Amino acid sequence: MKVEIIIDRKHQVSQSIMDALYQALLTRLEEHYPDVQVRVAAGSAMAMNVTRASREEKEEVEALVQSVWEDADSWMPEEESAA
Repeated sequence: MKVEIIIDRKHQVSQSIMDALYQALLTRLEEHYPDVQVRVAAGSAMAMNVTRASREEKEEVEALVQSVWEDADSWMPEEESAA
């Protein structure tokens, strides 16, 4: 399974935040899908793609990604969360 998160460049998200998001997603997703590949990158629009997964797996991954995003206080770098 491959999970790709694209963050719109217009939001000016720092590389340290993207790296921290990548690590948080990888940690959480590997608990359920040991062979998962995760990519977090800047792009021209916000997007999430889940490939090589069943419909049920995609729904589970979307819920896990949402959970990680909503729990940003646990993974966002300290200097970034204070800003």
